[in-house]
This record gives sequence, C-alpha cells and structure tokens, in this order.
Amino acid sequence: MTFEKYSEKHNKLLGLLKQLREIEEQSYVLIDCRNDVQTDLILSRNGFNPENKEAASFGKKIEKIENMMDNLDKERREIYGELNKLRTSTSLDYSHVNRKLLDLTGGNFDNKDKVHLASYVFRTMSRKSGEDCVKGSEFILMLVNTGKFEWSQAQELLDGLNHRGMIYEVRNDIYRLVEHSSDRKLSDFC
Repeated sequence: MTFEKYSEKHNKLLGLLKQLREIEEQSYVLIDCRNDVQTDLILSRNGFNPENKEAASFGKKIEKIENMMDNLDKERREIYGELNKLRTSTSLDYSHVNRKLLDLTGGNFDNKDKVHLASYVFRTMSRKSGEDCVKGSEFILMLVNTGKFEWSQAQELLDGLNHRGMIYEVRNDIYRLVEHSSDRKLSDFC
C-alpha cells in the first residue's frame, strides 16, 4: 500500500468516525427529548399539565422523535458498513498475521508481550517482502488492525524497536531487521 493510498484511507476513516460521533451525539439529544416528552405525557395523564397540552400531541412528538432515531440508526449502520469496507480494502497480504497474534495472546498481554508481538509482526512482514524491508506505516497499520494496539502504541513500538537496535531505518519510513544486515541474532539485543 502506498503512502498516498494509506493517507487517503486514513482521512476517509477520520471523516467516517467524525460522522459517527455526530450521529451518536444527535442520538443522545433525541433520547433526552424523548424522555422529556414521555415524562410530560406521564405527568399529563396524572393530572399535572401546566401547559394544557393534549396527550395526543405528546404521542405524536414521541413518534416523530423515534422516527428520527430510526433514521440515525440507519445512517449509523451505513457508516459501520463503510468502515468495514475500508478495513477490508487495505489490501495487505498479511491477514493471517492478525489471526496468529490473537491466537498467541489469548486476548491478554502486557507491555513485554507487546514488544515480542511487534517483533514477530515485523519479522513476518520482512520475510514476505522481497527486499527484507518493511514500510513503517504498513507495520503500524498491521499492529492497529489486530485490534490490540492504538495508533500511538504502534508508533511507540516501531520507535522502540529502532532505538533498541533491533531494526534500523534504511531510508525514510523503510526499516530492516538488523540481523538481516549481519549474522547477529535478535536475542543479542534483548
């Protein structure tokens, strides 16, 4: 995946997440409105009706609010569908890595395990590439796609592997394992 495609997908993801957040906020407002109208309806039925509104008008308002909520729910489902399409269209050939990571960890792991998993992902990606090189942005995306890492954590792990001397930057955002450039083993650096 080129950086331009990655950047385009990242921007689309941010836009979809912003839309989703706005829909969630609108839903909360509508829920509050519906609850207020339902409270007014209950009070009206029990004889407290300071504005002299008819119960039928409360029912119509509640129905209108629930229709608006249904429309927001449809929009939310469409956004989730687009997010899923975006996730599956990353076109990385390393999808089996995600399953292996989840199987290895059983869902729980600490910071030490994260370093080992990041190293495993980097090694796997390095072996798959023809030049034993890995793009930093693809590595970060791979870690994030596992669902176990945040963007910032993945970036920190990449930087950590680089600072520990396990990998080195060949050129801008292109990394290589140190052991591929010499006969040293990864265990020499741990």
